[in-house]
Amino acid sequence: MNHRTWKTEGLIALIIGVFFLSGSVFAEKRALVVAGDEEKKGGYLVEITEAAFSRVGYATDFRFVPWSRALTKSIAGEYDVLLAAYYTKERAEKLAYSKPIGVAQVVLLKRKDSAIAYHNIEDLKPYRIGHISNSKVSPEFDKAEAEYLNMEYAFDAETNIRKLLAGRLDLVVEKKQRIVQLVNTVFASEAHKLAFVTPPLHTNYFHNCVSKVNPDYQKIIHDFNLGLDIIRKDGTEARILKKHGEDKQEL
Repeated sequence: MNHRTWKTEGLIALIIGVFFLSGSVFAEKRALVVAGDEEKKGGYLVEITEAAFSRVGYATDFRFVPWSRALTKSIAGEYDVLLAAYYTKERAEKLAYSKPIGVAQVVLLKRKDSAIAYHNIEDLKPYRIGHISNSKVSPEFDKAEAEYLNMEYAFDAETNIRKLLAGRLDLVVEKKQRIVQLVNTVFASEAHKLAFVTPPLHTNYFHNCVSKVNPDYQKIIHDFNLGLDIIRKDGTEARILKKHGEDKQEL
């Protein structure tokens, strides 16, 4: 065998090896169904989740449904991943949590002509308060909600804000970011009628979650955290946040 023949055959062997190696990598790439509520569609939490999973070999198929359904079916293992949930002790019994992927300030929204103010949760007793079904705020607020607050529930923030404007609610509990988004779009013509109540109720962190009924839940969470570290170190997360007008938060 001459030198040229050896080089040619070596090159062919290298190409074949790369082909089979690539094939095995793609063959092992796992698709995950990720469930979240409609308000997160097209947002930075989706892009961060997709990018982090992609870096560690997962494809993501996002499903946007009412929050109650996303939570319930994720706990049951019908969805692989629950997108951007707050931590609660009760949920943590059934769900494994990733590192934080975002932060949200939860606030009260009122009509501007309303004189409502509060210093503690008990001050909210007289009011009709709109909230999202199965959503959590803080241990203090959640306890008051269960025991004595006058709550009404809807599947989305838009419905609650419409009820507030119509006088059917006195207050709405919602993430500040979501309110700002809706006031700048859906309710732009009525933005002057709305105002935040201070102080904020709570600051929460978003996590991705996997049901503990999934036999691979520890691996999926571990892999996601690894991918998250990668996109934080290489600047991908910062670019996503900048694209969506989000401030870089310490998580």
